[in-house]
Amino acid sequence: MTEQKVANPRKADLVRLRGDLAREVERLRTALRRPTQDLGGDKVWVGRNARSWHTGLAGRDRKLGIEVDKLLPLLDAAIRTEPDRISPADARAYRQDT
Repeated sequence: MTEQKVANPRKADLVRLRGDLAREVERLRTALRRPTQDLGGDKVWVGRNARSWHTGLAGRDRKLGIEVDKLLPLLDAAIRTEPDRISPADARAYRQDT
């Protein structure tokens, strides 16, 4: 006799994480935007060092946006690989590991 399968708790956790992350993506993507703009203007800091810092911060702002844009597709791929239902033993083992 085979065990009845149960909902996969790992998949449920990944789906919940995806929802939480989806709500935060725009905030994360633009976290450095305002400081970059402020530093790039003449109100916060001027001069050669200011321009250098602005260039560095602008690069980090772009890189942050690129990296954040990778997060949801990575989670989507992980969710797709998870089965909807698993054995009760596998579900218990997952819960014990978390």
